[in-house]
Amino acid sequence: MSDEAFNVASTDQERLAALKVVADALEEGMRQGMGRDTLSVACFTVILQMLVEVYGRDAVRVVLRDMNDRVGAGEFG
Repeated sequence: MSDEAFNVASTDQERLAALKVVADALEEGMRQGMGRDTLSVACFTVILQMLVEVYGRDAVRVVLRDMNDRVGAGEFG
């Protein structure tokens, strides 16, 4: 399952812009002295909360289950 599972109707340009906003916010937190690990966990927590609010627990659980394979395949680094 991918982003389509959430019925995301954004363009590649919108997605890249959104990624930049999030990356810039994380960089600002690091400039303020927050640790990368702390910021990463906080960001992940907020994103999960938002996804559950928008799409519901069941959809998020399915996507998280599929993330295991994607992480294992090296999709994120």
